[in-house]
Amino acid sequence: MASGYGTNVEGPWDKVMEVIGECHKAVHRMGTPRIATDIRIGTRTDKAIVAGGNDGKVKRVEEILSSDK
Repeated sequence: MASGYGTNVEGPWDKVMEVIGECHKAVHRMGTPRIATDIRIGTRTDKAIVAGGNDGKVKRVEEILSSDK
């Protein structure tokens, strides 16, 4: 999901780190010798993430935007 300035990736820690590594490998294969990635990580243990994660947030923003028309 695209955010205002970057890309959000959600999922289990190990899988997210694997995906980030695969992105770097793909860009290196394209000939880029150096890549810098800034990562902002948020975790929480006080609340269960419902199925769909950010999908509900995206839907709510879309509802708000469509009501402004």
